[in-house]
Amino acid sequence: MTEHDPRWMYRQMIDAMVVCCSGPGQVSAERIRIGVWNENAAADDVRQTALNRLVTSLDADQREALAVVMAEEFASGIFNALEVLQAAQLTPFEVGYEGDPSDDFLGRLDGWEWPVA
Repeated sequence: MTEHDPRWMYRQMIDAMVVCCSGPGQVSAERIRIGVWNENAAADDVRQTALNRLVTSLDADQREALAVVMAEEFASGIFNALEVLQAAQLTPFEVGYEGDPSDDFLGRLDGWEWPVA
């Protein structure tokens, strides 16, 4: 499979989305885990200071539970975007290997390997 094959590009894009879940997709979750939403929040930034107060008020188990939800919601957003791309039959998202592209995304998140051919 070469970079000119639409399936190669499909695999690259799905894998990039999976990597995104473990990188940028963890930013909010990590902020919650450490107990500070935005250490640089200006005093007059109502939203940021409210989030700081909320996160600080939680115990470690509560923060972990909320962090997991935030990370899952990030992945859910990618899943939903893939559903839209597939419904629009946008190349290369017309069809996946294991059902829809969103199924391939979830599989790759869980460690599923791409088929050889």
